[in-house]
Amino acid sequence: MTKATKIISFIGLTIAMLMGTLDSTIVNIALPQIMTHFDASLTDTSWVATIYTLALAVFMITGSKIADRYGRKKIMLLGLALFGGFSAACMLATSLPELIAFRFFQGLGGAIITPIVLPMGIEIFGKAHMSKIASVVGAVTALAAAGGPPIGGVIIKYASWRWVFGINVPLTIAAFLIIAMGVRESYDESLAGRIDLPGTILLTLGLGGLTFGLLEGRQYGWQSGIILGTLIGGVLAIGLFIFIESKVKHPLLELDLFREKTLTASSLVYFLTGFTLVSPTLILNYFLQDVLNDTALHAALIIVPVSLTIMVAMPLGTKLFDQVGAVPVTLIGLLVMAASLLLLSFITTTTPKAVIITFLVIHGVGFGFSSVSLVASVKHLPKNKSGIGSGIVNAARQIGTCLGIAILVTVLDNNVNTAKQHIHQDAIQIVDRQQLSPKVNKVVHQQLNSLFSTTESAKLTTKNKQTNLRRALKQAAKSQVDLPQPQKGTDLYQVYQAQKKLALATDNLKAGNQQLQKISQGQKKLLVGLKQLAQKEALTIALRKIKHTKNQQISRAFSHTYLVGAVIVLILSPIALLTDRKSLKS
Repeated sequence: MTKATKIISFIGLTIAMLMGTLDSTIVNIALPQIMTHFDASLTDTSWVATIYTLALAVFMITGSKIADRYGRKKIMLLGLALFGGFSAACMLATSLPELIAFRFFQGLGGAIITPIVLPMGIEIFGKAHMSKIASVVGAVTALAAAGGPPIGGVIIKYASWRWVFGINVPLTIAAFLIIAMGVRESYDESLAGRIDLPGTILLTLGLGGLTFGLLEGRQYGWQSGIILGTLIGGVLAIGLFIFIESKVKHPLLELDLFREKTLTASSLVYFLTGFTLVSPTLILNYFLQDVLNDTALHAALIIVPVSLTIMVAMPLGTKLFDQVGAVPVTLIGLLVMAASLLLLSFITTTTPKAVIITFLVIHGVGFGFSSVSLVASVKHLPKNKSGIGSGIVNAARQIGTCLGIAILVTVLDNNVNTAKQHIHQDAIQIVDRQQLSPKVNKVVHQQLNSLFSTTESAKLTTKNKQTNLRRALKQAAKSQVDLPQPQKGTDLYQVYQAQKKLALATDNLKAGNQQLQKISQGQKKLLVGLKQLAQKEALTIALRKIKHTKNQQISRAFSHTYLVGAVIVLILSPIALLTDRKSLKS
């Protein structure tokens, strides 16, 4: 195989990796359009994204094993056919249930192609170039994961949501043709016998139960029977899987692989990269869109520096890995990610976007260095075990993302709900301190109760309710009944008192004088106008104070969420000390 053929073949593999990972995030930005198109609920529509992530997490290890056993090229082509075919089906779906079903099979294709890119790349270039291959694979994976929202945003802006899926079709065809013509077949020659069917079923049930529980716990409630049942069932299935795998002659997953501590530790580090990626791509996205009211595309463009930084940081980390080993690189990566989450906790509604982007760049550096664990995970494995090793470590990252969503979004929901209660209480007190007519006061209380009643994830209020508040206040403020006098000490109060004296004097003189009667009527209207103006100022002051309180409370809610993530990563960062054998000898 010539050098040019090798490069072209590897490009085909990276296209496959790009698509498989990209579709785990690119669809999120299209969910509102899909929901509108099919006139569906947010809960039902979210399954378009959830089912793909579920399929990735559940079938990666099984897909890797089947590829090792029956031929990686054959299974890669099968995976591409599934992925591309069902991408086209998703594009043409006529109902939401159809789309969700097609997304599952698309995810099955993604679960097949994603983990076997690394072993196929090693087969092309040899294990001597493994670190470079893994560096490119990791950088492409990071670019795809973090680049999904902005790419999806551009597609949505200039085309239909259907092209979020349709874009995969030409890319799949290109990857399929390149791999079919340029890549040689490879196997794990040490495997024999049939695929372990009981192990496959148990692993699927175990990972399926755990992943479903983590992804849907917020929706169904963590104490609901279905979530507790799936989580407990998943743990039991994994436990039974481990027991059976230790007994069967030809296991689906050789448990002896985990005796290689570098694989286990590196998988856990890669798990943490998936966990932390939730903060910039999901938590911060909520903040930008739901708090700062940025457009989806604008928010995505602010987040994209994470992936661009990773593309530089991971190759740099790989070079350092070749020189000093995995331990210092992965440890620094985890510590930098923890530090970036700490920095993100200082973001408020007035933080300049340039500062936010700087924090994201720091996160990208940490993510890129930590992703070197992908290289470390297979470094000390035999070449023929690189496929299953890649499946394990990639599945770990997917499960880490699921756990990140489960923990961090749940923490955010709880924090936002607490913030909403405080804002509501403070808002009522602020309004009660203002001089308002009984009617306006009543309308404000009603609208505030409605405004803070939403329970949507990470949302303080909805735009419709904010619009309703402004409309209701504007209508109520037109009433001239029981208007309060301007507040004492204000300029309007002094003007009002002077005008009141003039009106009283005019009343005393107006008897029999039509001209003075007209002046008196005008003065009374002026007094009413001054009262209304004073009430408008009082409302403006109240709303300004409420907004200030809201910004403080909601920023604190997000801040605490980032802090939880930072603490978790910091506590688990010593795992990096086991990502290389060198650290064990010294």
